[in-house]
Amino acid sequence: MVPAMPTTKPLLGPRAAGAYAVVLALVSAGAALVAAVLLVQGLIRDAADVWVDLSDRVRLDLDDRLDLPEGATLLGNLIPVRLHVPDLPLGLRLLAQSGDVVLFLAIATGALALAQVLRTVRTGRPFARRNPTWLAVVAVAVVAGGILAPVLREAAAVAALEHLGVLSDGSRFTVVTSFSLAPVALAVVILGVAEAFRRGAAMAADVDGLV
Repeated sequence: MVPAMPTTKPLLGPRAAGAYAVVLALVSAGAALVAAVLLVQGLIRDAADVWVDLSDRVRLDLDDRLDLPEGATLLGNLIPVRLHVPDLPLGLRLLAQSGDVVLFLAIATGALALAQVLRTVRTGRPFARRNPTWLAVVAVAVVAGGILAPVLREAAAVAALEHLGVLSDGSRFTVVTSFSLAPVALAVVILGVAEAFRRGAAMAADVDGLV
């Protein structure tokens, strides 16, 4: 009697892949909607909020000690703290919203691209020709959301402080530049997976050509 060959259970079955694809599509739509709302807010509001640091850990409930112009207020009691800046020109308002807009657009784009990959997994075509491209899009979205968005937030904070005239030598306000290699490392890993998918697609095409 010949023993039965052991079967390998897939890590991600067709039904689960399809369900995750739907969830990612919904996440993509929601993130795109949030990005659109933030952009509209930048267009119609005459104020914006930016994230700033304090050079010395002053009490955040004592705004009058910070020599803020009229209408400018600190929101919250954590550092970095949100600074509400009134009467900003359109360009600065859009810059203040750009970091969050880029972040949510990156989420929308990455989620949609990954949903496309999972749809091919659901249909039994994991090495579809477009999958490497979709994974490369995910890698770009990771870099945009993890690096470009924070840079834009910091640029907006600097511009807002300069607009208020409180960014000078001895100012209690500052903007700490933060940079993380984690998004770059994750993007490299995703690109590696994309290359594996590309080679898998090439091998599948060669096998099909031999049949």
